[in-house]
Amino acid sequence: MFAVAGITGSIAGSTLAKMVDGDSLLLFFALAMALIALSMLRPAKSEGDPAVRLDRALTLKLAPMGLAAGFAAGFFGIGGGFLIVPGLMAATGMTLAHAQASSLLSVAVFGSATSANYAVSGLVNWPVVAALTVGGAAGTLIGLPIARRLGERAALGRRLFAGLILIVAAWVAANASGLV
Repeated sequence: MFAVAGITGSIAGSTLAKMVDGDSLLLFFALAMALIALSMLRPAKSEGDPAVRLDRALTLKLAPMGLAAGFAAGFFGIGGGFLIVPGLMAATGMTLAHAQASSLLSVAVFGSATSANYAVSGLVNWPVVAALTVGGAAGTLIGLPIARRLGERAALGRRLFAGLILIVAAWVAANASGLV
């Protein structure tokens, strides 16, 4: 549901992004990352419910959240995992581990829709795509054992995820501002 609703958002967001200056886009991206990370650093009311199941009430929460996350993912030209995980947790109350696992489909869908929109405009650099694919596969193999260990320590996983997002946000902002 989240991914299906997000397709429309990702196409709209990527269409709008083609009209925005790259450095401005990166600064907006850094701000969005920092806000998401800071929201994740707030103490969680609970570790989440591992038995979350889709019902009518969740559908009504997931669809608009997916649309918004898809728009942001398309606008920023990313798969949107750092947006999708907190969005899924907020909309459903699921655990961090379940949100991470569930986000992968949405990341693929949003990324595919956004990539197709950019490819139609001739804006895809295929050698970079190949390098990122290889790097992503290697990162996945390295990260899986770490994710399994962190699954048992949800609070630590949230803090580390938020910290990583803040570090990347600072680097992106510094890079877009010409400081790096």
